[in-house]
Amino acid sequence: MERRGSNLPRVGDYNQLLVLDLVRRHVNIDRVELSGRTGLSGQTVSNICRRLVAAGLIEEAGRAEAGTGARRTMFRIVPQGQYSVGLHIDPARMSLVLLNLAGEVEEHASLVTPSSDGPEDVLRAVVEAVGDLVRRRGIPLPRLAGLGVSTPGPVMADAVVGPPNLRGWGVVRLRAELESRTGLPVVLEKDTIAAATGELWVGGGELTDFAFIYLGTGIGAGVVLGGEVLRGVSDNLGEIGHLTGDPDGPRCYCGGRGCIAITCAPVHLVAAGTGLGLLPPVPPEDHLAVEAALARLCALADAGDPRALSVVEGSARAIGRVAGQLANVFDLDTVILGGPNWPALSQTYLRVVPPIPASLLTVRDVHSVTVRGTTLSENGGAIGAASLVMSSRISARSERLLLPH
Repeated sequence: MERRGSNLPRVGDYNQLLVLDLVRRHVNIDRVELSGRTGLSGQTVSNICRRLVAAGLIEEAGRAEAGTGARRTMFRIVPQGQYSVGLHIDPARMSLVLLNLAGEVEEHASLVTPSSDGPEDVLRAVVEAVGDLVRRRGIPLPRLAGLGVSTPGPVMADAVVGPPNLRGWGVVRLRAELESRTGLPVVLEKDTIAAATGELWVGGGELTDFAFIYLGTGIGAGVVLGGEVLRGVSDNLGEIGHLTGDPDGPRCYCGGRGCIAITCAPVHLVAAGTGLGLLPPVPPEDHLAVEAALARLCALADAGDPRALSVVEGSARAIGRVAGQLANVFDLDTVILGGPNWPALSQTYLRVVPPIPASLLTVRDVHSVTVRGTTLSENGGAIGAASLVMSSRISARSERLLLPH
């Protein structure tokens, strides 16, 4: 869905972001096409392009023949015109990336998440890692848009509120803490919403309506409609753990049966593998050990071990059922699977999941639904976090059109 601009002066900032976003998403685009796509006058587009060139965010990319024989100046994004740092905090490990304006990862790092009670050790490790990342590339401070942080929910304003898999965190005002310690503007978001933002941003806007099912220590979803990420009334949309993946599954503490929080979470899959004699016992609170055990279980399944296949395929069928529910509720034609555990799960999931939502789709006579893996790498959570910064600073979103009273 193409967004339109306005020739009213009071929405000039929105128009500039709109043009910049179009140049970012289209390789070599001229003023005439920018004007046609945005509805802005030619003079307005020319003024905006001049400002963006002066700011070092776009550049001229030569001239191309037009239908009348005239030659038009083409524009393209300057990848090094702006950078952002992305941080993904998972109970098992933290990952960081340095993302440029074109959505390319220029540096990345990974470190084990400190397992001590409370956030202090994590905060210290983050500050040191962010500093190292930026210094390695020698990024000038004016070119650094900020730090994006994706974290397990729930979140509230600038705080993380009692994430269940981060011991002793309680209410942590993570945004303010990291702004104070790094000196950078910080954007904080739930990991599921960050992942959907990353898919939208790095994918160049080719997809405008999809659900991203996030497979990490916990399981959640991000939803994009009309090219915008949905957040909900408290910015916590996507808590799908108590959707039923297996109607005949075990009873959940919520009172339901077969919720994916207990049928698909890594700690439960590993426990099932241990019960079958495939894995040694793993302390459930040792998230890094659970991650490694899940990878071992998936490797056994990929190699054809029937007991391992029964566990991993069972979880895939549950995720497929939930993917179908999301496709029906939001009228989606695409569901994307990703998250920290996606590399381990992908072989079985891509074989088992896709037919299930297709069979459950209520409007399958109108359109189909496709299930695929993420385009992001194993650093997808961090890429999503870095994309949050870029999206908040240079993407044209509908809320930017709200004018002050």
